[in-house]
Amino acid sequence: MAIKFRKNAIKFLEKANIEDTAKIQDQLNQLLIFVEEQGIISFRDLDIKKMEGDWEGFYRLRIGKMRIIFTVNIDSGEIEIYTIGMRGNVYK
Repeated sequence: MAIKFRKNAIKFLEKANIEDTAKIQDQLNQLLIFVEEQGIISFRDLDIKKMEGDWEGFYRLRIGKMRIIFTVNIDSGEIEIYTIGMRGNVYK
């Protein structure tokens, strides 16, 4: 299982402070463990919701005021992080 980052997500991580980066890394590690070991997305253990509308097919992971928009492809074993941002800006 691998995590891929899109350009927008990398830009946010480069600008984020160390504490926020550590929180993001911890949550992504937990997500990766759940998907690898159980083959599912843990909606209860992590604050994850399915997106609707223009973002249908994507998932949202909430970390405080930050949001991570991602997809999971269990067949290819990839989690792709599309964007990371603050609550009000990430959905634009």
